[in-house]
Amino acid sequence: STSQPLAVGWSLADCCETMFGRCCCVQAEDGHEQVFHTATQLEVPPVGERKALQVPPDFSIRSVDSAAASSSAGYVSLNEEQKAREMTKLQHMIRDFVMEFLQGVFLDAVLEDGTLVPCRCIMDSKLSVLMLQVHSTTRTIDLTNIQEICSGKELRDLKVSTPLDEFCVTLVMSDDQCVSFKFPDKQGREHFATCMKVLRLALD
Repeated sequence: STSQPLAVGWSLADCCETMFGRCCCVQAEDGHEQVFHTATQLEVPPVGERKALQVPPDFSIRSVDSAAASSSAGYVSLNEEQKAREMTKLQHMIRDFVMEFLQGVFLDAVLEDGTLVPCRCIMDSKLSVLMLQVHSTTRTIDLTNIQEICSGKELRDLKVSTPLDEFCVTLVMSDDQCVSFKFPDKQGREHFATCMKVLRLALD
């Protein structure tokens, strides 16, 4: 089935028209598609006042982009000390990620036409619900409803109309709705994807 872009705004058409560029979504309530037209103003804090997601300086990419090369060369076996060090690093990274999301961070959500819109992302204290806020409209996503977290070359398998590139991560819900975010580089992309995958698995 074809995944549908999940709106980052969503119920009141008059409100949404002042918030978004063209954004196509399927309403969870009635299944009808809505298209919002180009916004004239988007009342969000200036860039300097928005808290962006911080990527640890020692974060290294272990993504599907390098899977082919790794599989042909064979993975390097880690000894117990190295495993413990990697696990500690991962735990610290997840802890910092969670702290940022509890306070709220701004990510660039991708609209259906490829336009980026600043989206404030906040998690609840139980780390089970992701809240997406654009202007005064909020949409919640239950993490247990996230079926796939796709990034890099994995995006090629998604049947979506939204133009995505190697810097994007898409959260695919169990009802085939999806929401995509774009990051400034591959490190940012994989940092977000890795942390979200860990938090999603923790709920199983």
